Amino acid sequence: MADRRPEKSCEEACESLGRREYEAAVKLSTEALVSLSLRPPSPPTQGLLRSKALLYRTAALLQLKNYDEADEDCKHVLTEELAGGAGSLHAVLRSMLVEGSLQAVSNILSKAVFGEPLNGMVTKDLSRLKMVLSEIETVSSTMAPDYTEDTEEDVQDGWQFRPPPRGVTSSEEYTLCKRYLEQGLCRYGAQCTSAHSQEELTEWQKRYASRLIRLKQQQESKQFTGNYMEALIEKWMNSLSPERVLSDYLDGVNMEHSSELSITVTTKKSCHSWTFSLFCKPARTLYRIALLYDAHRPHFSITAVSAGDSSGRLRQEVPKNCQEWTGDALAQNGMDHCIYEVCVDFSTEIFGTFRQTIVFDFGSEPVLMQRVMVDAASIEDLEHLMQARQQLLMTAKRWDSSCKTIVEFEPNETMELERSLLARYQIPLSADQLFTQSVLDRSLTKENYQSRLHDLLYIEEIAQYKEVSKFNIKVHLQLVASFMLTGISGGAKYAQNGQLFGRFKLTETLSEDTLAGRLVMTKVNSVLLLPITKERQSQTPGTKEKVYEAVIEEKTKDYIFLRVCKDCCEELHLLPDCELQVELQFQLNRLPLCEMHYALDRIRDNGILFPNASLTPTIPWSPNRVKKTQRQPGLKRTVRQWDEQLDPRLNAKQKEAILAITTPLSISLPPVLIIGPYGTGKTFTLAQAVKHILKQPDSRVLICTHSNSAADLYIKDYLHPHVEAGNPHARPLRVYFRNRWVKTVHPVVQQYCLISSTQYTFQMPEREDILRHRVVVVTLSTSQYLCQLDLEPGLFSHILLDEAAQAMECETIMPFALASKGTRIVLAGDHMQLSPFVYSEFARERNLHMSLLDRLYEHYPAEYPCRILLCENYRSHEAIINYTSELFYEGKLMASGKQPSHKDFYPLTFFTARGEDVQEKNSTAYYNNAEVFEIVERVEEMRRKWPVAWGKLDEGSIGVVSPYADQVFRIRAELRKKRMSEVSVERVLNVQGKQFRVLFLSTVRTRHTCKHKQTAIKRKEQLVEDSTEDLDYGFLSNYKLLNTAITRAQSLVAVVGDPIALCSVGRCRKFWEKFITICHENNSLHGISLEQIKAQLEALELKKTYVLNPLAPEFIPRALRPAHPGSASKQQQQVQQQQQQQQ
Repeated sequence: MADRRPEKSCEEACESLGRREYEAAVKLSTEALVSLSLRPPSPPTQGLLRSKALLYRTAALLQLKNYDEADEDCKHVLTEELAGGAGSLHAVLRSMLVEGSLQAVSNILSKAVFGEPLNGMVTKDLSRLKMVLSEIETVSSTMAPDYTEDTEEDVQDGWQFRPPPRGVTSSEEYTLCKRYLEQGLCRYGAQCTSAHSQEELTEWQKRYASRLIRLKQQQESKQFTGNYMEALIEKWMNSLSPERVLSDYLDGVNMEHSSELSITVTTKKSCHSWTFSLFCKPARTLYRIALLYDAHRPHFSITAVSAGDSSGRLRQEVPKNCQEWTGDALAQNGMDHCIYEVCVDFSTEIFGTFRQTIVFDFGSEPVLMQRVMVDAASIEDLEHLMQARQQLLMTAKRWDSSCKTIVEFEPNETMELERSLLARYQIPLSADQLFTQSVLDRSLTKENYQSRLHDLLYIEEIAQYKEVSKFNIKVHLQLVASFMLTGISGGAKYAQNGQLFGRFKLTETLSEDTLAGRLVMTKVNSVLLLPITKERQSQTPGTKEKVYEAVIEEKTKDYIFLRVCKDCCEELHLLPDCELQVELQFQLNRLPLCEMHYALDRIRDNGILFPNASLTPTIPWSPNRVKKTQRQPGLKRTVRQWDEQLDPRLNAKQKEAILAITTPLSISLPPVLIIGPYGTGKTFTLAQAVKHILKQPDSRVLICTHSNSAADLYIKDYLHPHVEAGNPHARPLRVYFRNRWVKTVHPVVQQYCLISSTQYTFQMPEREDILRHRVVVVTLSTSQYLCQLDLEPGLFSHILLDEAAQAMECETIMPFALASKGTRIVLAGDHMQLSPFVYSEFARERNLHMSLLDRLYEHYPAEYPCRILLCENYRSHEAIINYTSELFYEGKLMASGKQPSHKDFYPLTFFTARGEDVQEKNSTAYYNNAEVFEIVERVEEMRRKWPVAWGKLDEGSIGVVSPYADQVFRIRAELRKKRMSEVSVERVLNVQGKQFRVLFLSTVRTRHTCKHKQTAIKRKEQLVEDSTEDLDYGFLSNYKLLNTAITRAQSLVAVVGDPIALCSVGRCRKFWEKFITICHENNSLHGISLEQIKAQLEALELKKTYVLNPLAPEFIPRALRPAHPGSASKQQQQVQQQQQQQQ
């Protein structure tokens, strides 16, 4: 028995406890303890094992009702704590929590202390048991408050409704779902974080109260001090106004500190001291000083406290290693002021980041607090850190003409209107000017409309600028005359006309996953560069420095290539293959935001944006009124005649939409909403409406879309055939932006455009060009230029906006300057497809991202005549529609088309690929080779097994979508090798409006990079990023992106990905659980079973760790901590790698 390894016995004892084999658990624990007693005294690992074995045996003995022996083991556990020093028991318990063995012990001890009275226990002294349990509760709550969520409570207490949402710190925070109460349906279904009935809300509050009682019982059982700090943190956590509990500012108290609050030390063995001077006028008593953080207590202590006034101070008694100082009430003796000095010391012998919060309690709230932080990093780490800080210049002021002489990039093709907009809408210098009452109001109103949206747009611009500022850097610019890009999308680029390229390396990864990266990729097209030269250092005060504008030519993961203008090259004598040190500032493209400001200022009467929904408008001849016409034969005949003029392909809801749109203008209607989920024929309905509008005298139609491709669709598919069929009056004018190359536009569309004399680019229209056409087709952005043509409001009798859900309200109103009170405005779109992204959390909370269509949809009553839902889907198979209808469209969609399915594959199919997602050096995105090869293989299989019912094999009707460009490139390349280049491979952002017979989704991401991907130095940044939803994992997080992709398919959606990652990472995990469950039920889950998925998810759940409160530092599980060289054997490393791959 002695020869048996105690580690193995301990592990088996834990497993026996889990299987409820308590006698075996006692036996194995005892074996481990005996083996350990025969070993010579050794390092802390032996004490760790001994404590674990004692705890397993204690739990097993309690279940076997051997209470005296269990109490004796508790005594030994506490003795080990005394022998090992303060914190040794916590180290044991943390280890058990990470391994997943603590919960079973905790449950048994909790039942013994708080559960039903057990035979023999009522008369026993429970104090030791309570002490051990309280330590377990402390560690569990510090490391994982959600981990110990009441799983047993759900079963035992017989709750009837859904579990309440996590992270709620007061029962008052639970709310009722307004949409569910009003409409009986919620677009988020079971994933909704609000209660769907008063009964559910009441139960959630009861469950919260039940948890609170249990917590209080546990706290009352604690036999050690520290209650003040815990009570303060708990009060701060649970308060709806936390700033009233803890604050870094207190009236009448001025605090100074002797050194920086955040410091960096370079050696393992380091120490530091801060002296805080608190000047109080009038004089007040300082009752208590405390350090709040549990995690870093060993490193911080209060070492000195003195009190007095300007004439002198008296030193107070402070115990050794003081964590909480309580002073006797100090007599003020009529002083008009008093001064306190408090010393706090720090020491460490390990590398790491240490935080502490010091609180100064004057006997009232808020309690004054001060945060301190120490970064203990190696010299190498510190150099890396300092280099990153050096490069990341967070400039307080933008470079503009007030502080710099700006040399613009030539040739400059900015139009006069664009220049005037940029000059007119300068961002306010003070942020105070932005936070006006209109912004603080909870909602958008007719009165605060312009001022609120102007301010929110400026706030959004500041947020974008703050993100993009992360890429303001000092770099060595490598000048070249040409450059090559490696990788699949590679090629050569050459500088011309005296220009040069400049290449510089990024220190931060320019990833599509980060907010700053996405901004640089999409909203930055130039930089300002400031040469760092000796002349600059000796510059005459008062003269402005010269900065040069350079255009961004190419962006990769590690490098950005700039095109430097001829003037800059000549003035600075720049030559190829040289280096130039510069300071760079990325420039946001402000024009789109300025155009939105301009649109706001051109709204003369915003009444049309706030219609009175209490008055029900009258739409004559509406289909739901036909029954009433039985008593009016004349009206019935008119309805039939009108109905016969309509295209027979229109369904009842589409006819109702056309009736509303074409209602005579003499009848005033608010904006008509055509809510058309995917495949319901929105564009077809609007195009049919245009044909009928043109039959009305003096009618003109302005069609606005969010994208050029959607605008071209109206020309190619509807208006061009209508003109060719003998309707010259319907000849449209398609307005394209002047810089667009003609060759990039479809030849059919070119026939309806104004083309410049060079034949290379387009021409902007004059007033006469507009007046010659009854149909004008533009994008929202281009509609701005029509407003400059002196067109009288009301010239267009109808303004139709398609894709209205994809545009912010400030964009949607751009063409409204051309509307009068009599103009019929129609908004069509799908509010559950991709919507615009807003970077400011403040602006997002105030719905800046919300489309006008979405706002009016919420504003209009459910059965409002001007809110028409097209609900018959013609595109997709019934199984695809049922899935999306239930999760995204309140269950209202129905299948009207009969799409044939594949005989071998159910319309929802999942193929498992457990590869790793990686970033190539010269790229900004992710790829996953395992998924690439799985998709290519499945596409080949689909070609071989193409059903006859799908018609002739057309590779173009096979679609592959992924959120990442690199995955798209790789799949395309592999398909090309197999001679399948016609298969359409796109990023999700590029497939809106398209459809495919079969669609493959490559999800790419795995837990490999989605969890703990930051380096040790960046961990604190990761916390901030996560809290602002910075990391977006594509299909794992963005449900609108997921909906947009799935709804492109007609007969088959085949997902290729890692089911464990999909069900455990990101905000879409519930949607993926549903998808995979459906696949399992229909035998279309390939490569893994549902039981295996559940088992692996449960294993992950046991390893999850959480943070107690927002003040607390991040806990890194043992398995993810960097190993010391030589600390693990090769075999152990292989085991760890296998475990990580399983995750």
